[in-house]
Amino acid sequence: MRTVRLEGRSFSVTDDPDRVIGGFLSYALSLNRLSGRSPAEEFAERFSPDGSEMVVPDTFVAYRATESDDTVPELWEYTAEDFDRMELWVLVLFQWHPLPDNRAVIEGPELRHLLNEALALVV
Repeated sequence: MRTVRLEGRSFSVTDDPDRVIGGFLSYALSLNRLSGRSPAEEFAERFSPDGSEMVVPDTFVAYRATESDDTVPELWEYTAEDFDRMELWVLVLFQWHPLPDNRAVIEGPELRHLLNEALALVV
């Protein structure tokens, strides 16, 4: 499982060479500025197994992948049965990243683990 640490104002995540997951954590932790809700409450709603997506226009998208026909080639290796038993999230960072280095696929439990780790670092 990956780990996260705070470096200045940015998050650094192990096994995240393109810094997409670290960028996602920064945006996710800033959601409370838009919604006025606590990050823990926001995370529970948005990133639970049945959660909604996160969209920061022209900046970032995080969504639950439900089939391999998704536009992300990293998902093409998964079968329909994988999507039934696995919770896969796609993270796409639009700023500063050329394709295909702007996206990452991560399993839900690890995503929530990293969100909690990042939250603990800023509280």
